[in-house]
Amino acid sequence: MTFFLITLLALLAIGVPIFISLGLAATVLWFTEYHTLEFIMMFQKMFTGMDVFTLMAIPFFMLAGELMNTGGLSKRLVNFAQKSIGWVHGGLGFATVLSSMLIAAILGSASASAAMIGMIMIPEMVDRGYKDDYSAALVAASGAIGPIIPPSIPLIIYGVIAQLSISKLFASGYIPGVMIGAFFMIYNYRFAKKNKYPAESKPTFKEFLISFKQALLTLFLPVIIMGGILGGIFTPTEAGVVAVVYALIIGMVVYREISIKDLFKIFLKAANSSAMILMVMAVASFLSWIFTMQRIPFLISELIFSITQNPLVFLLIINLLMIVVGMFLDAVSALTVMTPVLLPVSLALGIDPILFGVMMTVNLSIGVLTPPVGLNLFVTSSISKVGVLRISKAIIPFALLILLVLLLMMFVPSIFLIFA
Repeated sequence: MTFFLITLLALLAIGVPIFISLGLAATVLWFTEYHTLEFIMMFQKMFTGMDVFTLMAIPFFMLAGELMNTGGLSKRLVNFAQKSIGWVHGGLGFATVLSSMLIAAILGSASASAAMIGMIMIPEMVDRGYKDDYSAALVAASGAIGPIIPPSIPLIIYGVIAQLSISKLFASGYIPGVMIGAFFMIYNYRFAKKNKYPAESKPTFKEFLISFKQALLTLFLPVIIMGGILGGIFTPTEAGVVAVVYALIIGMVVYREISIKDLFKIFLKAANSSAMILMVMAVASFLSWIFTMQRIPFLISELIFSITQNPLVFLLIINLLMIVVGMFLDAVSALTVMTPVLLPVSLALGIDPILFGVMMTVNLSIGVLTPPVGLNLFVTSSISKVGVLRISKAIIPFALLILLVLLLMMFVPSIFLIFA
């Protein structure tokens, strides 16, 4: 394990892609134990790990997101959010959080949400007198809600690894996602009042109705996706297909903002995004198999049981561990590596596996807000032209609010399992 960790961190430090770093580190781990290299075994385990129908949901939801962005759906959602809540103190901040939550209910991606909202809202907020670092931090933090509110790619991955119901995981993801969004809005209101940020002019009822009408077809998409999944009409994978077809029809036929020649570029971007996630999944499947062969989950269980058998203490330790892991690995990599190791221990301590998966996903959303791998920091930095360190300082209150939700999940778990 020492060789594995040294190899992994060294490769990540010099900028080697995550899936290659994991693969090489896993190969080192295998070689130090068995003194041979079984490449056929490696590829076999990678293929077996990918041969799961549910994983097909990932490229479909990625494609739906690209179609939504190109087809003008995201702009209509942002406009509706501004007309709905933009007229209170700090209204643009409210609209930013609400827009991110609405887009999260379609995309399930932190960086995509931050990029879509950031391009529209950061210049708007700065023009209205908001501090540039606060504007970028609010967009980055709001984007972090993306992987929590379903459809969530990290929850799909956790469900596949843990062999749990994706529908139940999705249903349980709503409560912490909405709670984090509400906490962000409360903080934004207090911050706006303190800094005397202006309220937008209150729209007329007619303007509100127009914005609602323009966004109505887009608002139907998450209703169709989650309604179909929770109602048992289709599986999460089939929901991804429905989302693609719906976004394609709306973008090409109704709004007419997607042309035939745009499709190749859209499909290519979705394929690149999907490939990065699925390659990590493939390599991590091989790594998980090595962990199992070397009884690492069992050894870690023994270590934790020697420290504590209290579920709360265990969850506290795991949350601290996952915050550190999230600083260096993205959510997909962290879940594929850590779930096979930590889930057996949580089950032995009587912790609900649905709660445990949602908690890990919420925890890892902090990772997109913290250096050195905080992707949302770099996305909003490139849009706002504000340094990553300045945004990191401004984002601390939002990270603390996510930690508050984690504490609530630990001490009042029943609230988060109402729909499971």
